[in-house]
Amino acid sequence: MARESLRQIAFYGKGGIGKSTVVANVTAALNAAGHRVLQVGCDPKHDSSRPFWDGSRPRTVIELLREYDGRNPPPATYVKKAASGVEYIEVGGPEPGVGCAGRGILKMFEMVEEARVLDAGYDAVLYDVLGDVVCGGFAAPLRAGYAREVFVVLSGEFMAIYAANNICKGIANYAERRQVRLGGLVLNRRNVPAEVEVVTAFADAIGSRVIHAVPRDSVVQSAERRRRTVVDSFPDSPQATVYKELASRILEAGHLAIPKPLSDEALEDLYYRVCDAAEAAARPEPAVPAKPARGRARQPAGGGPG
Repeated sequence: MARESLRQIAFYGKGGIGKSTVVANVTAALNAAGHRVLQVGCDPKHDSSRPFWDGSRPRTVIELLREYDGRNPPPATYVKKAASGVEYIEVGGPEPGVGCAGRGILKMFEMVEEARVLDAGYDAVLYDVLGDVVCGGFAAPLRAGYAREVFVVLSGEFMAIYAANNICKGIANYAERRQVRLGGLVLNRRNVPAEVEVVTAFADAIGSRVIHAVPRDSVVQSAERRRRTVVDSFPDSPQATVYKELASRILEAGHLAIPKPLSDEALEDLYYRVCDAAEAAARPEPAVPAKPARGRARQPAGGGPG
């Protein structure tokens, strides 16, 4: 049984929203601040921990289970440690189109429980989870009672907010049974129109908050080309400061709440209403034609006809 002070935090978000980049940089920021962190990649793409790989890709839990003929492999084969000190697990998944990746997540939790991996003295465990909680396997961090705190990564695009609303429905379903709470929303900016306004309005509507806005910055791609996080590659950059601030705010956990997800119709209404209002406010006022001067027209120089 993991100690009570251990923070277990799940991150969800629509696929392609940049969630894994955010999670890896939060992990790196916590590690740099002296916390012992375990990052668990719960995605069939098994690339959550890529910035921490020292050389070759680590074996995933699914691959090891095949090698061990279904027997639980020893923790040393799947809990890996980067040179920076970050520890990580990649669950992995079946071949595309074959099997269920969610089952791999469920099996990973069985292995971790049996081997008492979480009793190793971690300060925080961060679960990087595929963005759809409809499947019970991907809801496992919540359903099994491991992660009590959830942060949702989104942008101002409608489908990203739609996915966030669905995730909030899953959180609400597990709120009473497993004491799961929403810690807040992380705006990973795409610089679309009215982005801050619409995400803030959505957060207010579901009873949550935007804990931080992460700007777009080419330094993220520069770090990815090095297979490192921004925090590790460019620790003095403004973007690294943002990730460090985000990590600090996550640890503060000042507002854990049961979200009140919107109906699909209410979500669409909110989105288009806020976007339309922002567009109207940004539209320049039409030019008003100058009024003609009042009074008698002046006679041209030299006088009139005589």
